[in-house]
Amino acid sequence: MKGIKIILLWSLLLLYFPVMLGFIASYREDIVCREISVVVKDSLETRFVSSDEIRNAVLGKFEGTLGGEFNSLSLNEIETFVEKHPAIKKCEVYNTIGGHLRVDLNQHLPLFRVFENTRSYYIDEDGNEMRLFDNFTARVLVVSGAIKGQMEHLQYIARIFRNDSFWNAQIEQLFVKSNGDYVLVPRVGDHLILLGPPVRIEEKLRNLRALYKNGLSPREWNNYQVINLKYKGQVLCSKKRNI
Repeated sequence: MKGIKIILLWSLLLLYFPVMLGFIASYREDIVCREISVVVKDSLETRFVSSDEIRNAVLGKFEGTLGGEFNSLSLNEIETFVEKHPAIKKCEVYNTIGGHLRVDLNQHLPLFRVFENTRSYYIDEDGNEMRLFDNFTARVLVVSGAIKGQMEHLQYIARIFRNDSFWNAQIEQLFVKSNGDYVLVPRVGDHLILLGPPVRIEEKLRNLRALYKNGLSPREWNNYQVINLKYKGQVLCSKKRNI
């Protein structure tokens, strides 16, 4: 008897689900788009675009979206359109049962900013060039100088600074000399840091951190103009700015 009840229960479930799925599919076909909701998922980190900007752009491109039935909308076309914006890395478009068209997006994350001759642009976390935007300036490492052929090294060191709260707060600029030496400009202190060529970077930064934390007192920093980390096993402090 118990076995018969289980068989009947499964039979009812197997009949129930197709009916319900058909009902939901029919219901979803009749849903009208009542609103467009844009969510910039990484807006706390970067604000190159706003929800209103993307919403207005979608409405301008796809005029029949509001008030139209979802089965007449091409969500893939909307995604493709939104992802053409130079600040947007990824976009996902979908509709809710409540009648909202959801546009979830992530922006490109700048890793550092380049000043090169008369040009200025970002390099994003994927190593791609990214133009500037008038409405927002990212607080990232500034790089200038002879950067040709140095992008791999610059991305490496910029990630070190970004992922370490101490360096992210302390190092403001990086200049590449014509001989390939890197010079760092800190936010705090009237001195420059000669890092030298981009080799043994972690070792050099460990030595510099130790000097900051255990070496000179804050009052002594203004007595030195250059901290030289170029040579293995040495940290040289100089009062001359000739580097």
